[in-house]
Amino acid sequence: MGKRGLKIGVIGAGIMGQNHLRILASLPGAALVGIADPDSEKLKTLAARYDVPVFPDYQRLLPLADALIIASPTATHYQIAVACLNAGKHLLIEKPPAKTCVEARQLIQLADEKKLAAAVGFIERFNPAYQELIKLIRKEKIIGVQIQRFSPFPERVSDVNVIQDMMIHDLDLLLNLFPNETIEEIKAEGRKIKTKVWDKVSATFYYKTGFIVKVSADRTAAEKTRKIIITTDNALIEADLLNKRVFLRELEHPLPSVHHTKQSDQLTAELTDFVKAVKTNSAPSVTIADGARAMALAEEVEKACS
Repeated sequence: MGKRGLKIGVIGAGIMGQNHLRILASLPGAALVGIADPDSEKLKTLAARYDVPVFPDYQRLLPLADALIIASPTATHYQIAVACLNAGKHLLIEKPPAKTCVEARQLIQLADEKKLAAAVGFIERFNPAYQELIKLIRKEKIIGVQIQRFSPFPERVSDVNVIQDMMIHDLDLLLNLFPNETIEEIKAEGRKIKTKVWDKVSATFYYKTGFIVKVSADRTAAEKTRKIIITTDNALIEADLLNKRVFLRELEHPLPSVHHTKQSDQLTAELTDFVKAVKTNSAPSVTIADGARAMALAEEVEKACS
């Protein structure tokens, strides 16, 4: 791994790729060793900024790295991931890890065969407001849940619908919040507003134990919103993921209380978790198996929309 730490390269220099580069440039235990992207102008700028080798072909980056971050367009994830795993490289893949569940499961099998760490970039798992929410609901009886993820239309042209682009984060959180609960039915509706695919989707999940979850995603909204609102038999708990705050309103006390969360950067936490997993030969907090489960649920929502 070298004296400077785990040697990490970044494949894809778009918005998320550049966020990874910014953190990796000063992350303890990691050493940024190169960047790959077909855009030569981006590479020229990033080479000057980070003083590392840059490559239009990601294959030339592989020999320099112990681990790779894949932040390229979704359609390319599977092919690049297979090449990296076959080259013996640990991986953190931005969500979704592949285009289909079948591809994701093939990546799980390959990573297992090669005994390599393979993480998926579900960054909200590391959000301090979400982590505080988990503690607060641990012993509560859940009655209902609302999850909202709204954003103005992105400047980047997305190659996926809003379910795969945005809602998949919340589907992963849902599966993580209620891992032992069974979904009996899904109802969903979607609208195509700015693109030829779903830009706005609302999905309702009916659980076997009786509680209901409504998840809404909209990439044509006026403002950004990232919220999880949980109703229990004792309280109303709201996690504001955007501002990293948690509000608790107990039924016996009408005035809400604010649970102060430890403010931290979740991408830094995600990358730190990945580096630790590689160095300790342990599973990352969010695995490709988690990614595959979220993708499977996303595909069910898509079917319900059609």
